[in-house]
Amino acid sequence: MTGEKVRYIRPKASRLELGLKEVVGYAELLYFLTWKQIKTKYKQTAIGVGWAVLQPLITTIIFALLFYNVAGLSTGGIEPYSFLFAGLMLWTFFSTTLNGASMSLISNSSMITKIYFPRLLLPLSLVIAGLLDYGIAWVLFVIILIIFGTPVSIWIFLVFIPLVLTFLLSSGLSFFLSAMSAKYRDVQYIVPFFIQILLFASAVLYPASWIQNESLKWIMYVNPLFGIMTSQRAFIFGTELDMGMLLSSTLLTIGVFFFGLLYFKAYERRLADVI
Repeated sequence: MTGEKVRYIRPKASRLELGLKEVVGYAELLYFLTWKQIKTKYKQTAIGVGWAVLQPLITTIIFALLFYNVAGLSTGGIEPYSFLFAGLMLWTFFSTTLNGASMSLISNSSMITKIYFPRLLLPLSLVIAGLLDYGIAWVLFVIILIIFGTPVSIWIFLVFIPLVLTFLLSSGLSFFLSAMSAKYRDVQYIVPFFIQILLFASAVLYPASWIQNESLKWIMYVNPLFGIMTSQRAFIFGTELDMGMLLSSTLLTIGVFFFGLLYFKAYERRLADVI
């Protein structure tokens, strides 16, 4: 057997190598991992994919009663249940995928230590799997619009823009946090707390117009979720769209995506040793 060539498969050495071409080469594996995530999520559950609409629906009802029925706050002329669900179905996609994808490497440690494949596929498959829940939530959202007679904008076809931005933001944060969690197990406790803070620190439950204090308005431009949520409602209901905020969210989202990707690729070579 002397002289036999041995081929070593390992991540690229360069820290600037994004590995996106490699992901394309493993597209079939990405498909099976995504399908596995979907089946695992709903396996042995009583209502199955019903959980995709139950979470945003219950949250919508609770905050509609607290904010807009009891407290009498204003949504800016939009029916409260339609207003809340429009933001919460996108938020549920973001929070659920981020929470799951951030722990994707640890939960698949046995797979990582045995064979080589682009580790990026693990958090990415969870983010892609979350798109199914978002699609199902849209079915209920259409029903809510019909029940309450909420008119929609002619620009509703542009809702793919906030969805793409949310996908990129979720992916970038998931890449970063999944690599961090492999090294620091504290991440699994920090992420849910971080997500809870973001829910109230972003325009998910309320319109951005609620922030009247000029000294606090900078938050809307450094938190990409503000621009994403306001554009989601602007495209659906025809409310005023702050293009500056949307541009800021877009640039920050792209920055987070590539930062998370670069951090993940830089740390990938050591995953099998520390996980």
